[in-house]
Amino acid sequence: MNQALGSVSVSVDGGPLAGNEAGQGNDAARRLGFGRLLSDALKARGMRQDDLAGLLGTTQSSVSGWINGRYEPAAPTVFTVERCLGMEPGSLSRPLGYLPIEPASRLVSVESAIAQSPQLDDEEKVALSAVYRVLVKGSSRAVTAGGERPRTQPASPARARGATPAANAVRPRSAARGR
Repeated sequence: MNQALGSVSVSVDGGPLAGNEAGQGNDAARRLGFGRLLSDALKARGMRQDDLAGLLGTTQSSVSGWINGRYEPAAPTVFTVERCLGMEPGSLSRPLGYLPIEPASRLVSVESAIAQSPQLDDEEKVALSAVYRVLVKGSSRAVTAGGERPRTQPASPARARGATPAANAVRPRSAARGR
């Protein structure tokens, strides 16, 4: 079902946008661009093609075909991939010319921001995402049985500078001067 907004036809059901260059351009280039984005998203999350295939109930060869640009998934599948990978709606679907079903929020996930950063190369994106996941995993272990994080005491100014408690102890004058 398409509705006309001015002179541009916009798909309400998430299908290709009629009259949009992405819907009429070079299909192979569009599919390859989608494949690169999908591959980057999987790498950033430490996932393999068969991991995504399992989440979607499809085959690894289908995911490989999407990544290699041989064919593109249907719009509902692309939207599901975005949700499964925790991506911002539209980050994979828009390059294929699909209008996301869900409105884009102002919040962007950390991993989505990393994946979309033009300042980072692929290796840096993978490394930064891995560090983020380790930190998130570590902070989830710090949650108490009641579901709350334990409160930490603020560090003293000396400790915040990296001094150890022993270094902050009062010493006899001769020890402080190195005698």
